Amino acid sequence: MEQHCSFDVFIKADDTENLLTDCILDGFSGYWEVQEGEKTKINLCYSSEDFANDARNQLLKNYDVSQLQKIENRDWNEEWKKTISPVKISGKIWVSPKWLEPKMKDGESWIKIEPRMAFGTGHHETTRIAAKLIEQSLGRKSLLDIGTGSGVLAFVAQICNYKSITGVEIDEDCRINLAENLEDNCSHADIRFIIGGIDKLESLAKFDTVVMNMISSQSIPLLRNIYTLLQKDGILLWSGILLEEKEKVIKEAQNVGFELQSEIIENEWWGGKFIV
Repeated sequence: MEQHCSFDVFIKADDTENLLTDCILDGFSGYWEVQEGEKTKINLCYSSEDFANDARNQLLKNYDVSQLQKIENRDWNEEWKKTISPVKISGKIWVSPKWLEPKMKDGESWIKIEPRMAFGTGHHETTRIAAKLIEQSLGRKSLLDIGTGSGVLAFVAQICNYKSITGVEIDEDCRINLAENLEDNCSHADIRFIIGGIDKLESLAKFDTVVMNMISSQSIPLLRNIYTLLQKDGILLWSGILLEEKEKVIKEAQNVGFELQSEIIENEWWGGKFIV
């Protein structure tokens, strides 16, 4: 049977994109990602030992890399699916693929997200923080989800009785996944997804809630635009921030006109609720 070769690379959380940019693509067969405490393990697979050795030697310059392993060829999509499990992202909300139903209690809800390696499935701390911030912000009606990815936070908002929900995502590759997830989850709310930046929104669009689960380098530049998109009594729910960056992002938000009202911390990640 044909053999492939693989090795593991251990990286900081949310550094997958940088790693894949550094990868040698010759003979690259695929990867899957596993969270291991504060680190992330990425298993990279190549079609031959030569390709794998070249890639490994290149990555050794900047990353912690395991030894090479020879593995039999197999259905990698099925292998990756075995690593997926249902996850409870807030008090009463589960996320998992529709072919992997969670064991729910009465009153709990299930968001069905078709897993794609590039998109969120609810397993990361920052998604759980954002979901909890939404769940704690009851009594509001319109929400904008910036960097919506798989749409999971939009569906959390639906469960929390938001009636009008807009998600924006700059990654064109998310389009098909968002359509699948919308079909599987949309029930009573008016949910729409837009591929593009917040400049794609109508000039008069106003929301009483904005949520963004994005790293600071991507989210801080959006603060002034977000301020103009919020109604007078609006709130910003901001996740995706490393705890060590907390004071920096609070100051950036205050400079724009936001005031921190509450916060959630999980491991090394931080999220806050800001009021206008």
